[in-house]
Amino acid sequence: MRILVVEDEPELRAQLTRKLEAHGYSVDAAADGDTGLYLGREYPMDLGIIDLGLPGLNGLEVIRRLRQRGRDFPILILTARSGWQDKVEGLEAGADDYLVKPFHMEELLARLNALLRRAAGW
Repeated sequence: MRILVVEDEPELRAQLTRKLEAHGYSVDAAADGDTGLYLGREYPMDLGIIDLGLPGLNGLEVIRRLRQRGRDFPILILTARSGWQDKVEGLEAGADDYLVKPFHMEELLARLNALLRRAAGW
């Protein structure tokens, strides 16, 4: 399983990468929206974890452009924005789930597993 992580905070990006790889996932990580869009567009992904507040393209625009290009892998937004309006906007842009920072890694992993199960038709 290949996961795209688009997160501008270096320590969190590294932590996510280590944890996901320890659970057997292959991870492509990007620090900005432009690189995240490129990776998500050019390589086959099974799931994406995308922050909203990114340098370059913001996370909402990355999600919109991926969806416009027909990329239908599940996307989880991982962000500090906790307002209901932000959640609605993220889901309407094409995300499948939304998790607010700070978070527990166990919850993130459970949400990823649920999204992957749903995408596989289980």
